[in-house]
Amino acid sequence: MQWYVVPCKDIITSEDHLQARREYIRRTTNTNVSKWKLRRVTGLLPIEVYHCVSKDGVNGSFITAHIDDIRVLCNLPAVYKSEFVVTNTCILVERYHKSLLYSMMRRNRGVELFYAKQEVYIDCCNTMIQTALLEEVGQFGFQTSLSERDLYLNRNKGLVKAIRESFERVSPILSL
Repeated sequence: MQWYVVPCKDIITSEDHLQARREYIRRTTNTNVSKWKLRRVTGLLPIEVYHCVSKDGVNGSFITAHIDDIRVLCNLPAVYKSEFVVTNTCILVERYHKSLLYSMMRRNRGVELFYAKQEVYIDCCNTMIQTALLEEVGQFGFQTSLSERDLYLNRNKGLVKAIRESFERVSPILSL
């Protein structure tokens, strides 16, 4: 499984948080995890991303980033050629997750897309916003989403089954 984290102040706030995330991956997958490598991804909007690999034999990608960076990373062949992609992010634009899935399916018909469980709140302008708030829960040493906490709790079921139970699957069917 490949793991990607885009460094920004509300996702990774310190080197300690990054190393705590690596330890979380090791404990969640129950396998060895490579060290983080900082990579530069070029495109219309170049970004930097930390990348590591868990030696669990799973052909998937797990991305923790803001929604705009998710699209950039899902254009990487290593990501869209995965059997499934997990996006640990907020869905701020209606049907954005469908658009992302369709984009990847043009290159890999079998790819599945999952996203973090969303919480709804009303902002100061009375607008409903869906978000996967990252909250400091203390147990892991870095801010986690509800889906990440569920993934950890379900880890004994196997990584793929735990992901399926902890994240929301994007259906390729478009409903009106």
